[in-house]
Amino acid sequence: MKKILFPCLMALSFGANAQINHVGDFEEETNIGQYGQFGTGTITEDAACGGSFGGQLSIGATTSQTGWMVQLLTLEDEGQVNNGQKVDVSINYKKAAEVTGTLYVSYMAYNEVENNWSIVNVSAGTPLTAAAITDCQTLTATIPAGALQPGSVYGIGAWFVKKTGNVGGNIYIDNISIAQESVATAPSCTTFTDLTNGAVVAAGTYALTWNTAANAVNYKVTVGTTPGGSDVFNETVAETTTNVGLTPGTTYYTKVVPSNLVGDATGCTEISFSTNSTVEHCGPLTSTAPNAIAPIKSVTFAGVTNTSDPTATGIGAFPVHQDFTTTEFTVSNDTQSVPFTVLGGTNGNALNGWATSVFVDWNNDGDFDDAGEAYFNTFATRLYKGAVTDNPVTLTGNITIPAGTSIGKKFMRIKYNFQSPAATTLHTALTTGCSNMINGQAEDYIIDYKDALAVSDVNKSSISVFPNPFTDVLKISDVKGVKSVSVNDISGRQVKTLAPSAELNLSNLKAGLYIVNLQMEDGTVKSFKAIKK
Repeated sequence: MKKILFPCLMALSFGANAQINHVGDFEEETNIGQYGQFGTGTITEDAACGGSFGGQLSIGATTSQTGWMVQLLTLEDEGQVNNGQKVDVSINYKKAAEVTGTLYVSYMAYNEVENNWSIVNVSAGTPLTAAAITDCQTLTATIPAGALQPGSVYGIGAWFVKKTGNVGGNIYIDNISIAQESVATAPSCTTFTDLTNGAVVAAGTYALTWNTAANAVNYKVTVGTTPGGSDVFNETVAETTTNVGLTPGTTYYTKVVPSNLVGDATGCTEISFSTNSTVEHCGPLTSTAPNAIAPIKSVTFAGVTNTSDPTATGIGAFPVHQDFTTTEFTVSNDTQSVPFTVLGGTNGNALNGWATSVFVDWNNDGDFDDAGEAYFNTFATRLYKGAVTDNPVTLTGNITIPAGTSIGKKFMRIKYNFQSPAATTLHTALTTGCSNMINGQAEDYIIDYKDALAVSDVNKSSISVFPNPFTDVLKISDVKGVKSVSVNDISGRQVKTLAPSAELNLSNLKAGLYIVNLQMEDGTVKSFKAIKK
């Protein structure tokens, strides 16, 4: 998804019954500041749908996505202010011949910290074929209550995603109608969707989820260890879910109170629940742009490669969050730094950058919030490649294992997302392990952190390597089901890859301790310690 930078904007003021009600008909051709244009286009007479002027999108062969919006901040001059309620939107459009793709009704959310806009499509998308559309057509959609938070900066308009390989052409947008609902009462209480009084749930990062309350703009959520307490969690959230960190074997008390600019719901009931000894992680993560995902193509860690989708090119409707926890990367405890490589897809736009962040739950408490568990998730340390046109993007780095980490299996999450080259902060999709994606992917894996003197597979009795120690040739007792073989030195660095064979010629290796990894066809990895004389 392409993001376009605009000047820093001021936050909105608001009143209880304020609302947006406006038609952006482009007739105020001298007031261009009311409109935001995300690509190449102009306000022109050629785009008229019942008036003299409209917004033209001039889509070239290298353009992938673009759009027009009405910037809601400018409507404050008319006494109109976003109250957070639902918005009905309609947009007129027509197009020239040849240009093909999908047109959406969308809203654009401005992030003042990152100084960029995120595009959120709210309509299903209207396919545009090569035939010209000379009579203006209409798109409609509804932005739900709570999506546009009071005090934040938004635009509402049209977003076009061009079909890959299309040469482009002109699309014309006109009459962006924005009608926001006005309410005079506070919302009613709501109920949790998967949590009842007295329930027992897993510890770790738990997703509290509740039903939507009519006319609610946001929700005030508290979690405490005593009745009426909020010592664990006390925040106002816009969505109908939030992640909370819970410890095993603990009783909690929680309440959610819907709110809008009129006031809070009253009489909402607090419930109690407790945790068992199971520890789980947040997810699955979602995306606001599921049809414009830049995918992770492969991950290589500790010398083992997991190929997510070898055929993926460009952006498209790829899974947002993938579970590869059956793939285990073996790392010995005499290793301090482990190399990894992420290959990621891109839309090929030279103005876009891409970044990755890595999270490992080293202490198995179900979150990534402890010291040493997050890598490259700040702007200063981001693993990033900007202004790229190559596909895939190649990002490489090293993961340092915290001192004192206990032996055992550890949960790892790798995230890959757009990163604006001009931003001064890292994209929010990359800053925490539990933040949702925008136009990238997240993948989950397991690190099997083992004692260097006991590196072996649990099925070692059925497969073995011999002789051990060996001189030049290491033999494998059974290569059935083996997809590939890799050899790592004790630092975790991959020193050799081979095709499956009953005899491995390792004569060019120096004497020392090595880890031999058998990548199985079912996605598992069998690891063996072998000493070369």
